[in-house]
Amino acid sequence: MDESLKKVLKTPEVLLIGINGVIGGGIFLLPGEVAKLAGAQAVWAYLVAGVIVTFVGLSFAEVSSMYSRTGGAMIYTEEAMGQTAGFAVGWMAWLTYVAGWGALSNGLVTYLADLIPSIKPFGNLIIIMVVGVLCLLNTYGVKKGSNTIVFLTVAKVIPLLLLVIVGLLHFGGLHAAAPAPTSRDFGAAVLMLIFAYGGFEMAAVPSGEMANPRKTIATVMIGTLVLVTVFYMLIQLAAMRLDPGIASAKSPLAAAGTAMFAGGAVVMTVGAALSILGTQSGIALAAPRQLYALGRDGSLPSVVAALYPKQRTPVAAIWITGVLAMSAATTGTFATLILLNVAARLFEYAAVCLSAVILRFRAKEAERLFRLPFGVTIPLVATLLCIGLLTQETPRELWVAAAALGIGMVIHVTTRWARVVRAR
Repeated sequence: MDESLKKVLKTPEVLLIGINGVIGGGIFLLPGEVAKLAGAQAVWAYLVAGVIVTFVGLSFAEVSSMYSRTGGAMIYTEEAMGQTAGFAVGWMAWLTYVAGWGALSNGLVTYLADLIPSIKPFGNLIIIMVVGVLCLLNTYGVKKGSNTIVFLTVAKVIPLLLLVIVGLLHFGGLHAAAPAPTSRDFGAAVLMLIFAYGGFEMAAVPSGEMANPRKTIATVMIGTLVLVTVFYMLIQLAAMRLDPGIASAKSPLAAAGTAMFAGGAVVMTVGAALSILGTQSGIALAAPRQLYALGRDGSLPSVVAALYPKQRTPVAAIWITGVLAMSAATTGTFATLILLNVAARLFEYAAVCLSAVILRFRAKEAERLFRLPFGVTIPLVATLLCIGLLTQETPRELWVAAAALGIGMVIHVTTRWARVVRAR
């Protein structure tokens, strides 16, 4: 199928999209929570979580190397289990993105208000302006959208790198900074960190706009998870060396920044704002492509797949997603949907890993530019891990996720029925 999208994204740009999707505003709060749960073993919790998520990423890498159409997880699931299953994954992935965009918009205003308290009454206006600008950038070309991500990814990583360098050179030593292990289970820290790795799959969505998608995505998936795991471990280690009380700090990296040098807290706060904005820019690129793919394949009304004539970007999907994110952030109605974020993400991951298993049998002869060793062992283990984590969710979160999926299925069935009626 010729999608008519411009193929302009290369491997370095897509790698930054993946890294940007994982390293978001959460890392500026993460070290304190991890230290509280895992104590002196906090650094190793990142390694365990990274290994688990890498199993999922490897499954993504294999199936993504088989296809080049825009849509990511939705395409892989559809090829393995049919259109309905593919739609379910695509719909839930899109809702996860939008929920995250709305929540991050509120978080951005909170951080900005810490720096400039006088802007707090204008929070809703700032949200609308920021989301609107990101939508405009992506409307006028995926290259402009990806360049924004490159800039913001570099900008937000700089203060984190500074923290790592200063923290590792700190003469106090880890023994002086790390709190004693608490009674909390090490596994609870690992479980929380797996959620923090969410977002690496963003890199697979704009496949239709990549110069060499099948090779690029496999490289990016593995590269993203390895680099982020190492970076997270170094951030945790540096923060624990700089601040002995990090487990009780509300803004742990800002607190660690205070120990870096005069003005360090401001640097880390600015870094948090840039980090959130960078993650928003990644969602602004990936989320509309997910909705576009649903409309393109006939799972949703075709209007959502409309392209901007000059730039060939999915303009309708961009603005539908953006307006919904604005509404969610400014009205607070997304507070309930945010509860399904984790459940929807695990649903998506489990579906892709299971698809990797099924496609080993249904598409034995299909070309794979990246093929996992040990047969179906890795994707099967990843599937079981995702299902196991999904069972740890609260009943409320699972019910909200089921309700959201039900709404999507109603729209999907109605759309397909309308197409059948018109075809008669």
